[in-house]
Amino acid sequence: MRFLSSLVLLCALLCVHPLQAKTFAIPSDNPLATVTIPNSWEPNEYDIGVEGTSKDGQFYFAFEALERKDSKHAFVEAMTWFKKQGVDLDVNSQTSNEVEIAGMPSFLVSFKGKDKDGPTNVTVVIVSTHKKDRFLLIYGWGSDSADQANRKEIDKILSSLVLKK
Repeated sequence: MRFLSSLVLLCALLCVHPLQAKTFAIPSDNPLATVTIPNSWEPNEYDIGVEGTSKDGQFYFAFEALERKDSKHAFVEAMTWFKKQGVDLDVNSQTSNEVEIAGMPSFLVSFKGKDKDGPTNVTVVIVSTHKKDRFLLIYGWGSDSADQANRKEIDKILSSLVLKK
């Protein structure tokens, strides 16, 4: 009887509190990686990736799979995307580092810039994968205050990233 009561309580809690996050394959067909994103970020899946915006609407991110000859071509693709979004990047502010993401060598590039809301920061991470000529791009875009306000969730999302072998 106690087991049945516990089971009923668990079912009730699951109905009242839906799952707080979802795991996405990037891309959904022939995935390079998976990432878990909180529902509060209103994740949106598209053909080559997934994107989301923080609950406060101030920080945007995307995870995209790209097939390119090399990381330089992947970077050009990322810069073209930001230009299409109306982000004016200050090329003199560019910083870059080699980092490790999900156990793979990666290249992180950051810029200061401006968008329709004012000063912004842009980060692009080009992640090498286990697949020839396939890269994972991670875009991050928001002001300093948006980054700080959402840092805990951003770190949790990034730490959920798993690359497929």
